[in-house]
Amino acid sequence: MGYRILADENVERATTNYLRKLDHDVEWIGDIEALGLGSDDNSIAAYARARNRLILTQDDDFFTQINLDDTVGVLFQKDQTLSAREVGDIVHELSQYVEQSDVTLEYVSRNWL
Repeated sequence: MGYRILADENVERATTNYLRKLDHDVEWIGDIEALGLGSDDNSIAAYARARNRLILTQDDDFFTQINLDDTVGVLFQKDQTLSAREVGDIVHELSQYVEQSDVTLEYVSRNWL
């Protein structure tokens, strides 16, 4: 079973599409009427928590300015040079080893292990 993910606005559409092909349930905040582009981090965290979704982001505010306990968990793509396929493959591999309920903060990078 794949992760339930809320992709922040800085996540490429190609990444969300690829994650869906890998059987992850992905919503992108730009498609969510209650959020939309430019939503503040607390609103994003509250939406994700209410819907049991991990937040996939490139924005380090999700673990430097808000309490991680206010989220279901954060997948932080620290390497912004990764392609959509690389991000998708890394998240998918993470999901094979780490249950969604065990995610607090995971770095999406080439050497995530």
